[in-house]
Formats: sequence, C-alpha cells, structure tokens
Amino acid sequence: MARRKAYEKIDINVEPFLSIMAIVLKLISLILVVIVMRIAMNPKGKRIIAFTGLYSGHGNVSNSKIPSYIDCQPNGLTLYSSEMPHGTQVAWDDLQRPDNAVNQFLDKIQGHKDEEYVVVMVRPQSVKFYRTVRNLIEKRPIDVGYDAIDADFKVDWNEAEKGLAISEN
Repeated sequence: MARRKAYEKIDINVEPFLSIMAIVLKLISLILVVIVMRIAMNPKGKRIIAFTGLYSGHGNVSNSKIPSYIDCQPNGLTLYSSEMPHGTQVAWDDLQRPDNAVNQFLDKIQGHKDEEYVVVMVRPQSVKFYRTVRNLIEKRPIDVGYDAIDADFKVDWNEAEKGLAISEN
C-alpha cells in the first residue's frame, strides 16, 4: 500500500502586504486632507454656471446676470461681450503683458460683478490658454462658468443677442 506523502506546513507571511496597505491608506488620507484644505481655504468657492440655456433664464430673478465669453482656442483667445459682439482676438504674446485685453476684460466684469459673469469656453488642444485664463480669473471675486465645446463650434453673437432680446420681453 502506498504511503501518504507528508505535506510541509506553508508559513504565509502577510507583513509585506500589510505594509503596502498601510502606505496606500496613508496616501488616501493625504489626498483627502489636501482636498479638505482647499475647501477650507475657499469656503465660498466658485459658482459654476452651465453654458446651455444661458439666455433662456436671463429674465428670471435667479439668473439676471449678463454673460461675457472667453473662447479658448489652440492658437489664441477670443473675447465676446455686448461691447465686443464680433470678438477681440488675443494671441499668446499679448496675453503675457500685464495690461493685456483679458485683464481689462476681467476688470470690467469685476467692476459690474452684480450684473455680469464670464463663461470660459474650452476647445480641444487649448489647455495652455485655458490654464492662463483660469489663473487670471481665480484672482478675482467674479462668477464664472466653464464649458467644454467642440473644435468646430461657431460663436454667433448676433443670434445670442436676438435670444437675449426675446427673453427680456
């Protein structure tokens, strides 16, 4: 009769697994602390306003502000407002000057922050301009909305003005 083979006792050491889990838990805790600190430093935060239907609610008390737009494109920025219906182009070199058109545009909005807000339209491959604009906006106490749009989206300010006029009547 065959004799049963004696099995060796396997000693499982879980200490490396536990040390890895401890490191992961510390990283998760660090991430949570960073998020909470950002919220604690800016408790009011930024109010995000969607791009869709901006004009439909213009006559309502809850959305009585007039939007101005910053269109971030891969090769520059275009600023749109009621004073600039065809848009003002801003190139990267112009954006680096302290008295650039974007700062003047945001100063005007900040001066009328109870009546106006800004919507930043972000197109594909425009991250360089978007980050610069976002840094300029974060220094100001204005309402802002961000919207990702297609690369071939066309801004027609004349149509928007017609929509604004209809909703105000």
